[in-house]
Amino acid sequence: MPLETSRYGAPIRYGDVRRSYNGARVLGGIVLTYAGTRAWLGSSAAAPYLLAGALLLTVHALWARNHGSSAIPSLVIDATVLGALSLARGYSGGLEGAGFVYLVVGALLLLPLTHAVGVVAYAALWAIPIALLAPLVEMGEDDSVAGVGAIVAAAAIVARLLYATGQALFTAEERHRDALEAEKRAVELKDEFVSMVSHELRTPLTSINGFSDTLRESWSQLPPNEVDEFLLIMRGETQHLSNLVEDILVIPRLEAGRLRLEPGTIVLRDEAYEVSRLVFTGTTREVQVDIPADIRVKADPNRVRQIFRNLLENARKYGGDQVLIAGELTGDSYKIVIADNGAGIPVEDRERIFEHFEQAVKGDARSEGVGLGLPIARKLARAMGGDLWFEPRFPTGAQFLFTLLSAPDSDEVDAGADPPETNITPIRRTG
Repeated sequence: MPLETSRYGAPIRYGDVRRSYNGARVLGGIVLTYAGTRAWLGSSAAAPYLLAGALLLTVHALWARNHGSSAIPSLVIDATVLGALSLARGYSGGLEGAGFVYLVVGALLLLPLTHAVGVVAYAALWAIPIALLAPLVEMGEDDSVAGVGAIVAAAAIVARLLYATGQALFTAEERHRDALEAEKRAVELKDEFVSMVSHELRTPLTSINGFSDTLRESWSQLPPNEVDEFLLIMRGETQHLSNLVEDILVIPRLEAGRLRLEPGTIVLRDEAYEVSRLVFTGTTREVQVDIPADIRVKADPNRVRQIFRNLLENARKYGGDQVLIAGELTGDSYKIVIADNGAGIPVEDRERIFEHFEQAVKGDARSEGVGLGLPIARKLARAMGGDLWFEPRFPTGAQFLFTLLSAPDSDEVDAGADPPETNITPIRRTG
């Protein structure tokens, strides 16, 4: 598996190891401070330089645990501290070797190759003044203690860096695997969506095409009531196509935050009643609208109808023989309940049904639809300042609840055209 790279092209992402790496540098600074204090008490000439370097390293490491997007400043500061310490206390070999190994390992792991070469070259340049000046410095016993402390600090940083690198690589592998799974799922969803939409479009189009051909060829021979029936069916199929297209088009606008809402004051019972009549035309369902006539909400009437349509179509497809539309005032919102006495929804599916292209029934038993109704209804409710969720109904069935903002009594109801007369099953209307 290829290693995941950061925006700097490093083998591992600096952000994944920043805290642990600089935490190890803080520990290294503490070790150097202890060694510098020992050297100071021993009157070592290198003690001031050691303490200054330890302070610089510690302060920068504490700051870098939560800041910065590259390891270059940290490695350059550490190379400077180690080089200056070698000049101050004299060349020993062990300190320089341990420090150089740390800088090479850190640069190769945390930086892209070009940046790593630059940092390593900078560290190697310190060899020139060290080779020229360090032999002139007489090293004492306390300077040896300081050198050992610096070696221990460099080793601790390397060990912690390697451990953090292992963790980062494991995280990168997990992220890569999750990305592959997400990509696979996206392809499956796309294929399933194309299949479902093709089916949903083909069915009403076939029906419209068949009835239109029949009317074109036999209009004069058909009785008027049969012509009216054919036209009514074609109108219903056309409305189904229109609803499907609207649901598909509204998704990108909702996710991009570009859906234009035109809120107004509407009588909620009228909207619920009219959508119920349209959805349950020709069915034997018992539908009860139990919303008081004086309930008004502040919302986009077209989107409220879309919410009702999607929820009621869901009840028509999966519910039983009874549907109830009720509500209650809750603070400054009105809560609407759409309940049915069907089989209900399994616990494991109660959140999944709000995802795009998901349905509680899969395979050959899947009802018509593309799995967009519930997620769209929830997004629309939230876009208008409310929310939408599912609750089980006792003893059986399902109920979907959503809220809309209540309108002040002083607001005027938006006028609209009277609904056309249609041949539909009567619906109980109470309240």
